[in-house]
Amino acid sequence: MDSTNDSRFQSRQGGASRRRVIVFATPGALDGGGGIGRMTGYVVDQFDKSGAPDSIILDTRGTGSVLLSPFYLGRTLARLGVLLARRRVSVVHINVSERASFLRKAAVQAVAGLMSCPTVVHLHGASFVDYFEGGRFARGISRWLFDRCGRVVVLGDNWRDYLVQSVRTDPHKIRVLYNAVPDVGTDLGPRRPPEPGASLALLVLANLSERKGIGTLLHACADLKRRGQPFHVTIGGGGDVDGYRRMAAELGVAEECRFLGWIGREEAHAHIRSHDMLLLPSTHEGLPMVILEALSAQLPVVTTAVGSIPEVLTDGETARIIPVNDAAALADAVVQLGSDPELYGRLAGNGRRLFLKQFGIDAYAKSLLAIYRELERPGGELGGQLAESAASAASKRR
Repeated sequence: MDSTNDSRFQSRQGGASRRRVIVFATPGALDGGGGIGRMTGYVVDQFDKSGAPDSIILDTRGTGSVLLSPFYLGRTLARLGVLLARRRVSVVHINVSERASFLRKAAVQAVAGLMSCPTVVHLHGASFVDYFEGGRFARGISRWLFDRCGRVVVLGDNWRDYLVQSVRTDPHKIRVLYNAVPDVGTDLGPRRPPEPGASLALLVLANLSERKGIGTLLHACADLKRRGQPFHVTIGGGGDVDGYRRMAAELGVAEECRFLGWIGREEAHAHIRSHDMLLLPSTHEGLPMVILEALSAQLPVVTTAVGSIPEVLTDGETARIIPVNDAAALADAVVQLGSDPELYGRLAGNGRRLFLKQFGIDAYAKSLLAIYRELERPGGELGGQLAESAASAASKRR
């Protein structure tokens, strides 16, 4: 499957048939790519609003069985080859995580390199360190990909340092861009703390796996029930839904846990606006967008100090930070937030201010466009379009 800026690109083609485009190579495209797909969708939407170059999203993995992945990849490479041959593409933005993702994205890089098209490799993999250190082949293909691309985008300073020191990536080509999201809470007033003794509305939005700490979450739920703390938890996301539903039953918290399966953007945003706190006790992370969405909506967050999270969140000020794999600490944090209105209000207000200062999608999209401009082809049209976009944004600020 490939998507061209949803259907909007198609509708504009008639009047701008020679405009050049940014190609996003993304696993699962926008609908099946999890956090990467959602991030790409936010960027494409923002590009569309700002009049930036058109976007084409090419699916490198597919959304079904992994056995079909080579078919999706082959079709994407053929589609990319056609676009490059027509000299329509200014930059190929390659989203990569870990494991087989590096094989697929190395193929995309090879095709783009063969056609002399600049590339940006965007590292999202929360478990990339484990992957890279897992064997000679993983180290070799990772270094090859980062060496061949024009720019590398990472989610935080810790990732940049690791690429420079361990992967030996050229530091001059690395750019740090924290994730960003649209403003989910733009029309919300101050969030009220839960009423004393009320049932706490807890929210989890993640792909259900041990990497996201779902086992720890369910054990914390059992702990809360033993303590007599009223609560209910909404769990949205794909992954091992049936397995964790069975675990909830075994732990005696099936009635308190509502498993939704995969949910779309709008439904996720509605839950963020209506619940009391977001829980994400992950063991590995990049910089989860669901945390940024929660900050924008003044929804207090309980999470762990993994990935780039401790670079941007401070325990007791903008979130509650707990140890990894510690169900008792998670339960303690939930009880504390539910019973301390001052703490609840501080996290809600400070989180919102942090979002407005650092995680808006508009500034993020402009930063991406600036990176693309660094790789502009001589004689290409991209620079002019970027300049027009920047000028338009500047006039709006005035």
